[in-house]
Amino acid sequence: MSGTRAAFDKAWNEAQRALACGDARAALAPLRQCLEWQPQQPGLWLQTAVAAFRGGQPALALQLLQSAVQRWPADLPLRFHLAYLQELGGDNAAAKANYEQVLALDPQHGDALQNLAGVHARSGDSTAALRLLQRLLVLRPQDLELRVRAAELAVQCGDMAEAQTLAQAVVDASPAHAAALRVLARAARQRSDIDVALPVLQRAVALTPERAGLVADLGQAQIESGDFAAGVETLHRAALLPDPQQRTIAWLGALALPALMDSDEAIAASRERFGVQLERIHAELRLDTASEVESAYAAICRVLPFPLHYQPVDNLALGTRFGELVQRILRAAGGPLAQPPAARREQARVRVAFVSAELREHTITRYYGRWLTELDPQRFERWAFHCGNRHDRTTAELAARVDGYRHLPLAPLAVAAAIRQIQPDVVVLLDVGMDPAMHALAALPLAPRQYLAYGHPVSSGLAGFDGFLSAAALETALADAHYREPLIRLPGLGALPQRPAIQVPQRTRGMEGTPQLLCLQSLTKLIPRFDTTLARLAKESGARIGFFTGPAGVQALERRFLARIAAAFTAQGLDPARHLELRPRTAYADYLAQIAQADLILDTPWFCGGATSLDTCHVGTPVVTWEGDFLRSRQTAGMLRLLDLTDSIATDEDGYIAAALRLIEDAAANEAMRLQLRARAPKLFEAGDGLDALAAVLENGRVDSRN
Repeated sequence: MSGTRAAFDKAWNEAQRALACGDARAALAPLRQCLEWQPQQPGLWLQTAVAAFRGGQPALALQLLQSAVQRWPADLPLRFHLAYLQELGGDNAAAKANYEQVLALDPQHGDALQNLAGVHARSGDSTAALRLLQRLLVLRPQDLELRVRAAELAVQCGDMAEAQTLAQAVVDASPAHAAALRVLARAARQRSDIDVALPVLQRAVALTPERAGLVADLGQAQIESGDFAAGVETLHRAALLPDPQQRTIAWLGALALPALMDSDEAIAASRERFGVQLERIHAELRLDTASEVESAYAAICRVLPFPLHYQPVDNLALGTRFGELVQRILRAAGGPLAQPPAARREQARVRVAFVSAELREHTITRYYGRWLTELDPQRFERWAFHCGNRHDRTTAELAARVDGYRHLPLAPLAVAAAIRQIQPDVVVLLDVGMDPAMHALAALPLAPRQYLAYGHPVSSGLAGFDGFLSAAALETALADAHYREPLIRLPGLGALPQRPAIQVPQRTRGMEGTPQLLCLQSLTKLIPRFDTTLARLAKESGARIGFFTGPAGVQALERRFLARIAAAFTAQGLDPARHLELRPRTAYADYLAQIAQADLILDTPWFCGGATSLDTCHVGTPVVTWEGDFLRSRQTAGMLRLLDLTDSIATDEDGYIAAALRLIEDAAANEAMRLQLRARAPKLFEAGDGLDALAAVLENGRVDSRN
């Protein structure tokens, strides 16, 4: 026994000398000898495993720890280090299970909380990662870097309010913390809180002016605030800075469009600039090397001319040219995913994949959620692919009612691969045109047949679609020319909207005093020439016209809008303060109540209401609309025609004002329309022939001619 003890001590001392010199490889052999002589010591197993790992033998380290954990399953250091080695080796499932075991034994094990959060984050589960870091912050409330990381995860989860709160706490404690300023600005921008984002970005850029991406964020925020010229100049400055994403930044500046239209002349100038820059990009783009393809792909997943469609001009040519750029890049980046998939062997049910970035409480799900849940499950195998960061109770309810569900935050090639893996017979993309990554995804062939819904009511400009699923009530006879896709007119509204669950009490006053009118559309939809229309209406009726702000209250863009429209009212000899007001957008029930109390709802020309018009009809408040030739100006008119209430549909400015004045000045006509809307509005939420027509398209690619 004494000889064994002496040998152990000799080996132990040799190992410790080697470790003191930083030579884990030399320490390993004597430590393994010690382990043979005294295998009952958990700490010796751990030290030997650490020496094996540091000595370049991770497989041996893993083996030692696995054996030790089998002996002592409740030993926290052993199990934690086993999880850590499994994490380093890429075995996330095993690492996750062992970190969870550590936390079951010690819920306040800070390192396990932090590492498990990292495993979840790398696996794409930002929500689980954020919950773990929030627990860790209770233990480490002064750890500013941890708070910034939690804020970054909150952004990835789509919880911008939490991200803003976390980042603001760091900035309050450390005003020059550049990373926290960046996250705070990003969260504020996502919440449309430009009044917060702009000064924060300016501070961040002052601290780190060499960060091209940060300077580009400032430029985009300036554009979002309505200062287009300053934003473009800042983006140009960002593009001159060295950065791996230099192409993305350059394209963001080159293809920028104003968020708020100042005048018809400004609209024309921005369109001309956009077209010139788009052609330049086409001419200069090379996709001959992997790095060229990678940088172009990264850029096109960030760039989208969304404001183009709010401009009162036919955008098909520009939209198609942009679509050609997207598809050119995706063909190069997609590899096998750019090739059309083979048709699946005949099956009992048609497998349909519905794809959206907004499968949550959102207009898209309100319009199309019932497509997923009410299609005949005996005929269709229904899959939902949710590509957005944000998910909520509506997401969970929808996921529980379909045959398959995948949540894949948008990375177009990864999402395309996941969709192709299930081999759908048909893919329906619900909201192409609102998110650049969603637009890039739509440029890939995802199924033998692929359709586009009118979640964003314009052509995608992309080739290869089998149809644009629109509505007979919303399109003119000549509307086929408005789309690059074949136009399919489903009966009625085409979509199957969800009726609001809230029943709003009717207004408590009559048509006395100053008429109270509301315009429910986002201010970016209001074209400059409509300012004069509203001023004329206010002058002839004496009305007060209310608009709703974004969720964060009065902001820079809204102030610019007020200045623009005030000029039109002043030109009519009116005091803008007496006739215009901005109302904060409140909870949905209160929003509906405000609609109910209004004397009249003023729809916008060129890009009219959709969900807001459904709300208006449901509540029963009269609405006047100004329809044009394109779908984006015809939704409200289509609803009113379906309800056989066409007197408030106008086709020009004089007709719009006349229709509005009639409903303002004739109390009986106003009340009659209220009663008719309340009685007839349920028809807008009934399936009618629409669901059968959709089923026919999904099964055989066409609508029954009778529809």
